[in-house]
Amino acid sequence: MAGADGIERAVGAGSVAFGAVATLSPRLFLGMYGVPDEASMRTMTRLWGTRTAVLGALLFAVEGTDNRQRLMSMSAAMNATDAAMVAVAGGVPARARVLGSLTSAAFAAALAYALNQ
Repeated sequence: MAGADGIERAVGAGSVAFGAVATLSPRLFLGMYGVPDEASMRTMTRLWGTRTAVLGALLFAVEGTDNRQRLMSMSAAMNATDAAMVAVAGGVPARARVLGSLTSAAFAAALAYALNQ
């Protein structure tokens, strides 16, 4: 079970870190993903960042196996959906589609794996 707990902590920390970068340095985040630096994109990146950081922090805050498993299941489903939507998004740079879908898929897979341990 230590392996699953470690994965859960890593996903939580990764979510907080990704979210913090997106919220506090949206230009850096957009540049990493090859997305144009526009005011509307910075705003949406900050919104995504706060959501991601809060969900990551909740993995540390939620107590009780049932609640934690529900949160992990919903987060895995959200990340899987994000990965699919980004992969097929039109008008989005290829680098953003590839990196965005791979990042979200990795978070979804890690959570799914931890849930099944």
